[in-house]
Amino acid sequence: MRRRPFLVAASATTVGLAGCTSAQERLGDVRRSAPERRVEADWQPGPGTWAEDDYGPANRRYNPHATPPRTEPEIDWRYDLEDPLGDGSLVVANGTVYVTTQDRLVALDAADGTRQWDYDLDSAARLKYVDGRLYQLHWGLQESTLVARSPTGDEQWRATVPDQLTGVHEQRGYVFVAGRNRYWTLHADTGDIVRERELWVRNLASANGILYAAFSDLLASYEADGRTLTERWRVQTKPAAEAGPPTIADEQLYVPQYHPPADAATIIVSTVDGETQHSIELEYGSVAITAAESGPIVSPVATSGAALLALEPDGSRRWSAEVSGAAGAIVADGTVYAGYPLTAMDADSGDRLWEWGGGRDGDDAVGTARFAVADSTLYASTADNHIVALRE
Repeated sequence: MRRRPFLVAASATTVGLAGCTSAQERLGDVRRSAPERRVEADWQPGPGTWAEDDYGPANRRYNPHATPPRTEPEIDWRYDLEDPLGDGSLVVANGTVYVTTQDRLVALDAADGTRQWDYDLDSAARLKYVDGRLYQLHWGLQESTLVARSPTGDEQWRATVPDQLTGVHEQRGYVFVAGRNRYWTLHADTGDIVRERELWVRNLASANGILYAAFSDLLASYEADGRTLTERWRVQTKPAAEAGPPTIADEQLYVPQYHPPADAATIIVSTVDGETQHSIELEYGSVAITAAESGPIVSPVATSGAALLALEPDGSRRWSAEVSGAAGAIVADGTVYAGYPLTAMDADSGDRLWEWGGGRDGDDAVGTARFAVADSTLYASTADNHIVALRE
C-alpha cells in the first residue's frame, strides 16, 4: 500500500542561514570575476566515460553507451599498481584510466595500459570526473580536501573544508561541497569558498538539475539557486540508523537504509517528489544498487553467501544469482557484471554468460575490487593490486 511520509519542516536556523547573504559575501561577489567554467545542471557522462565509482551523478552503476564483452573475454592489458589499492577509485574518461591507490593517483592509456603520469597522495582519495575536470576527494573526520585537476593531471586548485566530505556536485560555475550538516560553495575557476551554509546534504545524487540527499531516516531534495541550495522538500521514511546515497532512475529514488548492529538493510523506493512507493527488506547490509533498464539490481558487498537480486520496479523478484566478493554489480548493453569470480549475466534472465577468475593462466585466481565499463572494454581492479582491461 502506498503511503506518503509527512513533510518535515526545516528549522528556523536552517532556513535563515540558507537564505541570508552577508555583506562580506556580497562584497566578495562583486570583487570576484564571474566563473568561466559552467557545467550544465543536467550533465551526464558521455560515450567512453565511467565518471565515478557509481558511474555518474545519478549513482546508477549503469552505462548506456558501452558495449563490453558478452562472450568470454581475454586480458588485453594488465598494469601492476605496485602499492595497495585500498579503497581507491577507478574512473575512465578522455581515453585515460584514472585510479587511486592508498598512496598514488595513476593515469593509464585506456588503449594499452601505458602509464601516462602519476602523483603521490598525502592520504587516500576518491575520484570524480565532471565535464573535462578530474576531482580528487580526500576525506577526513575533521578536515577534508578537494583537488581539481585537468585531464592531463595538472592541478588547477585545491580547497580544504573543516568537516568530513560527503559529496560533490558542480553546476553553472559553482562546486557544492557537502559535509555532514553543512555545505560550502566554491568558485569553479579558483576553488575560492563563496558561501557556507548549514543544511543536511549528506550522500548526494542528482538528475535533471535536482539534488537529492539521504541521511538516517530523512530524504530531501534541493535545487541550486546560483551560489546556494534551496530545499524543495524533505520527508521522513522508516526509522534507520544510517542511509546511503540515493540511486535515481525512471523518476524513482532507491535509498539504502542500514540497521546496525543487525546485518540487515531496507531499500526505500520513492518518487522524485518524495512519495514512498514501497520498501524492500534484505537479510544483509552493505549493498550496491544498480539501476538497469529492466529494473534495479541489489548486490551484497560485505556479506558472503548472499544472493544478488534482480527486481521489478515494484520490488518483486525477477531472478537471483549466487555471487560473492566486494565489487558491486554494474550493467551495460544488457549485461550484468558482478562478484568474484567475475561473472557476466544476462540482465533480463540472469543466465550466466561467462566467469573469469582474475589470474593469468597457471596463476591462482584473485578477487576483483572495482569495475568500470567504457566503449567495448570492461576494466577491473583486482585484490592483488592490478588493473586489467578485458576485451573480446
